[in-house]
Amino acid sequence: MTKKEERDAKRALWLKHLQECARLKEPLSTYTRRHELNVHEGYHWTRVLRREGVWPLQPHSLTGASSAVVASKSVPRFARVRIEPQPPRAEAAFRLRLQLILANGRHAQLELSDERQLPRVLGLLEQPG
Repeated sequence: MTKKEERDAKRALWLKHLQECARLKEPLSTYTRRHELNVHEGYHWTRVLRREGVWPLQPHSLTGASSAVVASKSVPRFARVRIEPQPPRAEAAFRLRLQLILANGRHAQLELSDERQLPRVLGLLEQPG
């Protein structure tokens, strides 16, 4: 039996137990003790089935129908997030972006990563065509 099959079997078993417990209107702790089941496992499967939208948020809301399915409700979830510092860039911190609009209507965009490049670019632009 695969792990998924084992989990599905346990899910079905606990759904059956929880439905019976709700039908009897008995507290889960009493029901699990009487049937020699692990109460913590019962509460675990209650949470799992609620999250899947198969078990109601309030057990007494079942009308006794063993096949009752509750509409899925979105349950707020949290995700563990780790923020890592960005690695230092290999390129220089200096960055200059130039947008040139020439007299003849042409456009040019330049991005300089070194300030020493600016005099050379200006010299080239000042040269007669």
